[in-house]
Amino acid sequence: MRNSDMQQELVQLGNGAHALATNMLGSRDDAADAVHDAYAIVLNRPAAFDSSKGTLKTWFLCVVRNRCIDQMRRRRQNESLLDNLVDPGARPEQVLETAERDQALGLALAQLGSEQRQVLVLRDYMDLSYAEIAAVLEIAPGTVMSRLHRARMALKEELNRHGE
Repeated sequence: MRNSDMQQELVQLGNGAHALATNMLGSRDDAADAVHDAYAIVLNRPAAFDSSKGTLKTWFLCVVRNRCIDQMRRRRQNESLLDNLVDPGARPEQVLETAERDQALGLALAQLGSEQRQVLVLRDYMDLSYAEIAAVLEIAPGTVMSRLHRARMALKEELNRHGE
């Protein structure tokens, strides 16, 4: 197929190609970009057209469809990048709830004995293992487990006492 014949046929396919792209992308502007890219690909590589595999129309619409898929992939990638960049932050009521909970927890912890506070802080705030807590407090690992259990029970009682 001669290049001029190909160009002429592609012009006739323009509206159908644009309709396909608009349907896929939901935006006339994005569709126009996809069709334009498809024209450029087909016209720059006319030898890639193989009439034994189908008509120019099917090949061109396949190229348009692929360009649309590429745009949708890029759009999803950009949206996921934006999602990672944008932190909507907590709502004011969530901030208030968190602050109130932290205050109540701090008051309840203050009511516990020093040993209980230490074991709770090392495990639940510092995220140390039982072995690490045992090394820090210079006690046996079994003692860590029992102290931690008693400290959590005492903390729970304190929070319940204050209605938290």
